[in-house]
Amino acid sequence: MNLSSALTVPTVAELGFTQFGTGPEPVLVLHDWLGDHTNYDAVLPYLDGNAFTYAFVDLRGYGRSKHLTGDYSIDEIARDCLGVADALGWARFHVLGHSMTGMATQRLAANVPGRIKSAVAVCPISATGNRLPPEAAAFFAATCENDDAFRRLVKFVTGGLSDVWADRKLRQNREGVASACRPRYLDMMTTVNFVDDVKGLETPFLVIVGEKDPGLGADAMQATFLAWHPNAQLASIPNCSHYPMQECPPYFALLVENFLRQHAG
Repeated sequence: MNLSSALTVPTVAELGFTQFGTGPEPVLVLHDWLGDHTNYDAVLPYLDGNAFTYAFVDLRGYGRSKHLTGDYSIDEIARDCLGVADALGWARFHVLGHSMTGMATQRLAANVPGRIKSAVAVCPISATGNRLPPEAAAFFAATCENDDAFRRLVKFVTGGLSDVWADRKLRQNREGVASACRPRYLDMMTTVNFVDDVKGLETPFLVIVGEKDPGLGADAMQATFLAWHPNAQLASIPNCSHYPMQECPPYFALLVENFLRQHAG
């Protein structure tokens, strides 16, 4: 089973998305910088489609939205996501973001707190952005076009998984992500800062990290999400790194849905 075989719903919103499940609890799901909505294919067999309705969104420049351009800002992401929710008739919903879009869960919670039932931030970059020293910034920028640099990055954030894994992630990126948007989103996530807007938000947050994630682990979350959000809790997945939805899909689905059920209704 994969998302390409799930139900795709036409929408008046610009963003493309794929819908899975028919349950009463709506969940908007966002991907990371390197991949698109198909990052979540491995999780589908373990999701409860009778309890939840998931909309797996592609941001501008990715997957089903590859043809869409924009200013590639966090504010644009939030507006576009609300457009999807509005098109689906979701007055209130849960939101899940991964890595780059971890900050999007915060932006949405700050912009429309009454509409966000709960938020799940997975190995997330926060509202303070991810400042990089010059050498690291140059390396990340190189991954936008240099295939070897991309493979090195993927293997680094996933604790040295195989060359086959890195090649698969590379193909997904080069085929599914518009080249023009890659450096623009990188600029966004390394320069943005809206911490003052999110401190004290009462939205329930589940922050999930992989025990082996080299840069966005538990310590980073204690200094950001857990410090700012009074109703945030942290879960660490053993023997897992930056892509828990692909590395540990059954357990990832269990963690997410147990949390969502606590904040249903």
